[in-house]
Amino acid sequence: MNEVVPDFIVDIIGLKCPVPLIKARRALKNANNGAIIKFTGTKEEEISRKEILIALNNLNQTILSDKYNSNGEIWYIYAKKED
Repeated sequence: MNEVVPDFIVDIIGLKCPVPLIKARRALKNANNGAIIKFTGTKEEEISRKEILIALNNLNQTILSDKYNSNGEIWYIYAKKED
């Protein structure tokens, strides 16, 4: 994936459930159609990563990328808001 500049960044590093999911839903609610949202977390928030992916799928949002950084410590999800 080429470098995408997100319109919103949702940083959930260090947050415990259900806060990451609440932040993800709030970002989707506040974003305009077509906005790119970047979600970031670490291995410690792996459960939240899976919940965010499920929520994006259930809300029919477009997932552009779901990957880890080169050392596997930080994950990124890029999604495009679809109305």
